[in-house]
Amino acid sequence: MGDLKGNYADYMTTEPINCNEELQRVANADYELFTALLTAILRENHFSNGSFEHRQRASQVDEILKRMVAELNQ
Repeated sequence: MGDLKGNYADYMTTEPINCNEELQRVANADYELFTALLTAILRENHFSNGSFEHRQRASQVDEILKRMVAELNQ
């Protein structure tokens, strides 16, 4: 789909990227930010193996995906 962002860091407000803080932006995010957040979560898992599963169990990934679908249906 081309929705992973190679430049995801450009969308983030923290440096170094703090996924916990960035995920607080979900409530006001647009589709582009959702794709950047999802990419950041996937990259976080690369460096901290198991973090994606933790975020999935906490419903953070589902919330992003649900909101992405809602944006596409508008």
